[in-house]
Amino acid sequence: MAVKTPEYEVLKHDGPFELRRYAGYLSASVRVTAGDYGRAMSAGFNPLADYIFGNNHASDRIAMTAPVTAGRACCQKISMTAPVTAQQAEEEYLVSFTMPSGYSMDNLPRPNNAAVSIEPVAAHLAAVVRFGGSFSGSRAAQAQAQLESWIGEQGLLAVGEPIVAQYDPPWKPGFARRNEIIIVVEHV
Repeated sequence: MAVKTPEYEVLKHDGPFELRRYAGYLSASVRVTAGDYGRAMSAGFNPLADYIFGNNHASDRIAMTAPVTAGRACCQKISMTAPVTAQQAEEEYLVSFTMPSGYSMDNLPRPNNAAVSIEPVAAHLAAVVRFGGSFSGSRAAQAQAQLESWIGEQGLLAVGEPIVAQYDPPWKPGFARRNEIIIVVEHV
């Protein structure tokens, strides 16, 4: 069975770039302090996994979804689920899992861990670049720079900070992994 991802419509496809319209969804998130996106993902994954594996008020298991995302918490305008540059200083990041469709704020089990928050994410437009391989800050920084250039070429305006999205488990071979940089945009 395939892992579910947030619902979206591809409005434009251009090589590794896409302009997507995401439907609204729910996100489980945790704020972590880390030196870069990779460390943020590592620190934030376990509390979120613990929540979906049953550490919630109903002791329900919630299906795993992809991607796992991380974005700088200081600057996000829309919190997204989704997976990049290494930072010298430690910063606050928001690491998120998308909740499966079918849940609402009324029927999604409440987390037992107060660090895990559930938030609705409104429908939005996003520019995305896909890159493969094992995740690295330098590879992600290059993809982010390319995406920011593409956004300008398309007459779009970035209205959110870059989000790093990783879709695959750590045991998947690097050459087969899917990573993305996602930036919420609007038409100029």
